[in-house]
Amino acid sequence: MEVVLSLKNQLPLLKRLLCKRFCVIVALLFLFLGLLTVEQLHGTERDTFRSDILTFHGDQRISADTLTSDSFPVTLVRRTADPSQTPLPYTIILRGIDPVERALFQDFQNGSWQRFDLLRAALIAEGIRDPERIRAYDARLDALVARVLTAAQTEGDTTPQALTRSLFEAMHREILTGGYSLYCTELSNVMNTGSFNCVSATVLFNILAEKAGLDARGLEMPGHALSMVKFADGVAMKIETTAPNWFNLQTDRERQMATLQRIAPAPAIANPVTAQDANAPPPVIAEADLPADLREINSVQLVATIYYNLGVDLHTKRRFPEAAAANLKALHLDRDNEQAWTNLLASLNNWALELASEANGRRYNIAALILDQGVALDPTYDNFRANQTYVFYYWIHDLAKLGRFDDAREVYGHAQVRLPGNENLRKLMDEVNQVEVRLMQQRR
Repeated sequence: MEVVLSLKNQLPLLKRLLCKRFCVIVALLFLFLGLLTVEQLHGTERDTFRSDILTFHGDQRISADTLTSDSFPVTLVRRTADPSQTPLPYTIILRGIDPVERALFQDFQNGSWQRFDLLRAALIAEGIRDPERIRAYDARLDALVARVLTAAQTEGDTTPQALTRSLFEAMHREILTGGYSLYCTELSNVMNTGSFNCVSATVLFNILAEKAGLDARGLEMPGHALSMVKFADGVAMKIETTAPNWFNLQTDRERQMATLQRIAPAPAIANPVTAQDANAPPPVIAEADLPADLREINSVQLVATIYYNLGVDLHTKRRFPEAAAANLKALHLDRDNEQAWTNLLASLNNWALELASEANGRRYNIAALILDQGVALDPTYDNFRANQTYVFYYWIHDLAKLGRFDDAREVYGHAQVRLPGNENLRKLMDEVNQVEVRLMQQRR
């Protein structure tokens, strides 16, 4: 369910908000609500807001003093409301990036890792840095592949097709023993507990396939990932990595149309509040119903799905700046990841609303800056405009309650730049001016 703060349903009556009893101001109240101070909002796309997670940089040139040793720039392509406009680049600087992750972000070329492999890239994406731990996982997977290869030679069937099936069945028999778990994206969790979801199962299978010399790719559809192995004869085999009986379904014609549970982390489109409806019951899908236009993704883009899923988890925990950062990392590795783009916008939107809330001190000025960046990134995302109205409305209203009418007018001026002709804000400002006039008349 989409939750956008609606002026019609959420804003109380103006007269109730601005009744005279709220206009009795004392000096201490000014100090207590100091966060309502008006900061400059120039209405340009160059406004920068820095947090300890990220910095909006826009189209400014990045200078040496902008980038620190723990930062990394991600350059996106803005969306445009007018198709005739040329999209401009937009840079957001990630902060708190350690040298290992920085090296990962700089490593890939043409969709392939250069110094890293899929195993190490996946573990780094989830935060694993201990070399001994990584080597232990690597050795365990090497041993599994060696056993499968030895068994294939013993049985005399070393064709790539037979090897693909043997690896898949060994993976489910020896590692994926804990059952499906919606939030089990981390490969280390898979290795330690046996639980998995579609992303982690696909990453794991592709790691095993690469170690065995197979040409494994990822496949993506909204909210779901699976694997594909390409053979020398041009045939490609799709593999639903979360279904232990997948190959039995392929060989039994009577069961080929049997439904498989489509285990997906979420629908394709994020709503502004939850980013994913992760608790919705999964639909069912037949193998033959897998869409023909599944997006093929390489090993770099497959790691991007890890960052994307981690962003979903962070958003669910209301850690919006970190969720935005995770989606930015996903987009750095895979610019075509539409789900990561949508969830980046949702995270920025909800971060602004969180800052503007009473629980967070009504930090309207920062909320307005974040929404500015969101509009600059994608003016077609309607929630940004709706919530700009919401933020400016309550900012003006709260300043008026404190008797700070000049500041309220200044904020209204900034609002007019962003929301010209907004009727709700105009009516509010008219009421504010009337209250000020009545107060001045009472003081005479």
